[in-house]
Amino acid sequence: MSHDHQPNRFTDRFQALLQIVLVFSILIAVNYIGMRTYQRHDLTEGNIYSLSPETRAYLAQLQQPIEAIVTISDNTDEPGLSDILKDVKLLLREYEYATRDQGKNRVTVEYLNIYSQTSRARALGIDSPNVIVFKSGERQSQVKINELYKIQDSEIREFLGENVFTRSILEVVETSEPILYFTTGHGEFSANDVTASTGASTLFNELKSRSFTTRTLDLSTAEEVPEDTSLIVVAAPKTRFLPQERLLLETYLNKRAGRVIILLEPGREHGLEDLFYEWGVLADDVLVVERDPNYVIEGGDLIIRNFAQHPVSEPLYQQGIPVITDRASSVREDPGRPIDDSLIVQELLATSSQSWGERQYQENLFPTYNSAIDLAGPIKIGAISERQVDSSLGISLPGGKLTVFGTSNFISNQRIQDSGNLYLILNAINYSVDRYTRLNIPPRPIKKVKLDLSIEQLHLARYLIWFAPPAVIGFLGLLVYLSRRN
Repeated sequence: MSHDHQPNRFTDRFQALLQIVLVFSILIAVNYIGMRTYQRHDLTEGNIYSLSPETRAYLAQLQQPIEAIVTISDNTDEPGLSDILKDVKLLLREYEYATRDQGKNRVTVEYLNIYSQTSRARALGIDSPNVIVFKSGERQSQVKINELYKIQDSEIREFLGENVFTRSILEVVETSEPILYFTTGHGEFSANDVTASTGASTLFNELKSRSFTTRTLDLSTAEEVPEDTSLIVVAAPKTRFLPQERLLLETYLNKRAGRVIILLEPGREHGLEDLFYEWGVLADDVLVVERDPNYVIEGGDLIIRNFAQHPVSEPLYQQGIPVITDRASSVREDPGRPIDDSLIVQELLATSSQSWGERQYQENLFPTYNSAIDLAGPIKIGAISERQVDSSLGISLPGGKLTVFGTSNFISNQRIQDSGNLYLILNAINYSVDRYTRLNIPPRPIKKVKLDLSIEQLHLARYLIWFAPPAVIGFLGLLVYLSRRN
């Protein structure tokens, strides 16, 4: 009898084993198909981690690999840093997914601890914590975490990650670099000067790391502005420009739709009054006196907190980041400028309402406000003038851009890394050369859900979380037991 059941026993075991193998084979096949054909869906409110069609179009055109190196540590007690890392991870995962089928021309992500992985960090040339570095070949662009969010009323309102990341990727893959000419011959800031107060070598290094080419230009010996000029920067001139030098700047702005940024040195003659008048800008010969303690720091240096909602200054306005400098003079829209509908003048930043522009600053060691001659605050210390040219087809074409600041110390080596100083000059340069203006990626609003629960409701919720799942499982088990018994 036992011999008759022996073949059946082996047959049953074989069938059971075969079924197990088939089940595992099906699971492996389904998993393989799922890995090859899966789709990702952003279930967050507002789709804050989804990539826009514009970003996807740029990623599809990549001609070289992009490395994203994140130096934000996940082992930190700093509040909010873990949430930032989560946002960065989820967004970069979408960049990886969007380029997964592009061979070597795709985005890869690496998380780097610069303190424990020192050799790797040294090889990559990265020494800053809490940044995201996009790298392609020898070119790289660095994103700081405070660039990722729009902050209003001390609360995070919008996530700007996609705009910032896509901009950085475009920065490192650009085939041509904007060429910036810095004027010389008037005591301007120099790239070779490493002096803290009078040098600007740090700024030049920052520009180089952001794929800008910088050169010098002596207008006194030049017959014309070079053809490859993207922007002319006049950084803190100490002496007057000659008439022929001013004429070269005027010709470049008017006939070639040129771009010029001028950072004036308060108390110094510059000889550019006629150029400013033609472009609707007035640079008053005054020195800002600030009496609001919230707008000065120890030593008397100025804290600029008032910004216009313009692309040059709006990021500082949104995030509440001030600019710190030593002295400043007034730069504003000229109330008596020529009537010109094609010229748009926008004042960019200002001091407090308790400040004034002192005209007799060279005579008064202890200035007091004189309403008869002094400028009442707030004092505007920066303006941008843009010209729009109408074509024969009725289309407005961009013309020249002239940006003037009534202070220059904020770009010096000792100041450039303070607060929003670097952001301001970089924004002015990027806007002047039309860098990133083609990006139209909207920020993603961050909505917070707040539950107002009483102490009793919190206790009830806690008990439900603790005991409800086991109770449900126990009840289902009891039902199964009773059904099997019947």
